[in-house]
Amino acid sequence: MTPTRIQQVDVIPIRAPRKEAVRSGLNIADPVTASEFGIIRIRTANGAEGLGEISITFPRIGFSLCHAAQRMLAPAITGMDSLAIPAALAEIDRVLGGELSAPYLRAAFEMALLDLTGKHFGLPVWALLGGRMRQRAPLAWGIYQKSPEEMAADAVAGLAAGFHAIKLKVGRKLEDDLAAVTAVANAVPVPLRLDANMAWPNVPEAARAMRALAAVARVEWFEQPLAKRNLEGLRALRHQTGLPVMADESCHTLRDAYDLARAEAADVWNVYVAEAGGLRAAAEIFALGAAVGVPCILGSQAEMGIATAACAHLAVALPQLPYAIETFGPLRYQRDIVATPGMIEGGWLTPPEGPGLGVTLDWDAVNEMKEQL
Repeated sequence: MTPTRIQQVDVIPIRAPRKEAVRSGLNIADPVTASEFGIIRIRTANGAEGLGEISITFPRIGFSLCHAAQRMLAPAITGMDSLAIPAALAEIDRVLGGELSAPYLRAAFEMALLDLTGKHFGLPVWALLGGRMRQRAPLAWGIYQKSPEEMAADAVAGLAAGFHAIKLKVGRKLEDDLAAVTAVANAVPVPLRLDANMAWPNVPEAARAMRALAAVARVEWFEQPLAKRNLEGLRALRHQTGLPVMADESCHTLRDAYDLARAEAADVWNVYVAEAGGLRAAAEIFALGAAVGVPCILGSQAEMGIATAACAHLAVALPQLPYAIETFGPLRYQRDIVATPGMIEGGWLTPPEGPGLGVTLDWDAVNEMKEQL
């Protein structure tokens, strides 16, 4: 029996309560109070264990993905060699057949397989990704839609805690956005990242809002002002307003990034490990961005500890990381699923020490959040 043969795949759905409800341009009237995620645990014949995480906030299909992972993917890769990651991922791709939610599952399984491989060879995942470019990565702090006073207080607290940039959710009535952005701009001395989450319906309305907001604050960029497929509109906004546009919902896969580049639709790309289909897929988008002169940041599905550790390994391995990233997900939850402190401190993200991802499960927390499929 091959010692590294996959012997068992466990899928554990969890419901993780948030510290505060998520309110953004995507769900103004329907706040998210808990995340429905999943844990992937792959065990091999020699007793080794690799961990991955299914992380998706919008749309709220985490438990559906857990069901697919358990019923479709676990049987498909059981018996395969855990070190043959390309073969295992190819089988996952075959089973999922291009389903729109496939990247989230693929990313979770790749994390677990990289964790196993790192443990097998005694290497951290960042070494498997090509080596370490930096010791840690700077973080930005994100603020949901609340009253202007609350948002300003959150921004002040974020900078005091060491975070390197401030991101605000916009996309409400323009007068509400103006009040919030003005309050925050008056409270903190840094440019603001403004995330509309596709809230503005057309180019004229988006351009009006962007110009008005830029008149009351220094803006680092406007994130996803229009619907994700409206690349022509994003390009028009860049040219009409002269203001920087970030692509987020428009930039999931490598093909999406290629389309963005061809359309000249964005000044910055927001790259998510979960949406790209894994750590190496996300790295490919960064590489394409470097080739065409578009900088990237690492974005976040508000991942918990397993996936945040994976993002930390990628962040220190990327050749170029020009801006503060947004992978501080564990701070959003009342409790994390890992017993690995120290990843996020003083506004910095640092990968855990040790082989693989370097994390272990906090089983008390997992059992508290565990749900049934």
